[in-house]
Amino acid sequence: MKVLHVIDKSYIGGGQAAVRNLLRGARGSEVETHLSCRDGGPLVADARALGTPVHPVPFDKRFRPGPSRAVSGIARREGIDVVHAHGLVAAAYCTLARSFFGLRVPLLYHQHGFHDHNYSRWTLAPRRAAERAVCRRADRVIPVSSADAKRLREENYAAEKQIELVYYGIPEPAATADEVEAARRDSGWSAGTPIVGLVGRLHVQKGVDIFLRAIARVATQAPKVRFVIVGTGELEARMHALSSELGLGPRLRWVGGRSAFPFLPLFDVAVLSSRWEGLPFVLLEYMAASRAIVTTDVPGCLDAVGEEEARIVPRDDPQAMAEAILDLVNDRTLAQASARAARVAFEGQFSLAVMTRRFAEVYGEVQGEVP
Repeated sequence: MKVLHVIDKSYIGGGQAAVRNLLRGARGSEVETHLSCRDGGPLVADARALGTPVHPVPFDKRFRPGPSRAVSGIARREGIDVVHAHGLVAAAYCTLARSFFGLRVPLLYHQHGFHDHNYSRWTLAPRRAAERAVCRRADRVIPVSSADAKRLREENYAAEKQIELVYYGIPEPAATADEVEAARRDSGWSAGTPIVGLVGRLHVQKGVDIFLRAIARVATQAPKVRFVIVGTGELEARMHALSSELGLGPRLRWVGGRSAFPFLPLFDVAVLSSRWEGLPFVLLEYMAASRAIVTTDVPGCLDAVGEEEARIVPRDDPQAMAEAILDLVNDRTLAQASARAARVAFEGQFSLAVMTRRFAEVYGEVQGEVP
């Protein structure tokens, strides 16, 4: 079976990371993957390193006919059996390819979450109209959380028979002993120092300001605990200023936009402070690394963890977050049990092998339905 993954941009964001994982998971399976996206960028390099044929197409938001014609031509030339479109822009081009350029194979629209927070209210209505049009023309619409699946049904984006919830799956977040030791040196903390860490982009979505206010409270009650933030973003200067205002000083280390994997084994408690998410990859990485977790009650996060796997706190509540962190820091038995439960949940639903198998099943279903 040949599957063409289509996504507009080739930098690594959430959708691109999911594509990369699907390409990796399909190696050695019955699914032969191809990729179509803008040329250049790390996704193209990663795909080629995996041995995936790449077919560059100049997608943009002007919705010119050329990219749709190109997708249809690629599908015919390569004998593609299923087109798997990621995100609204790519899916719109693929539906146009079906309407005007003779694309005759099944089409999956992998939605990767609702992104209303990222758009002004003036553009939301046309965006939602476009998304409904795309959903109704796809053979399957793939949400990434039960909350998104519920919204697709209740707001009439797609019919029940079209919706297929498939959770993200990720590869093991592996790091060598040397990489972990280098990360420890970079963090500045010696072995045995209790560390509370956060991995995330410094953006309003990620609630890093709430994390800072929470750990300032933790610092007053657990003076031996130290803190690490892995990530960069547009709020970097503001977050550094808030850290200084809160008096966190040298107890907090900012290690920048590095790979998170070598730092995860250092975290006694791993925190996700987001205000909104679909299903965040970083939470799955915490679970895979068997970390004790504190997360906000974002609906997508609640698909992955419950009270056994994590301490769950309300969004924008630094006091509740601080109390949850202290619970895990002060009770190692509780922290270890929670970490074990998180790992079991990861293996059961969120591994790369599980996601790969689920999509192979979906591809087979839609092939049988479309003449």
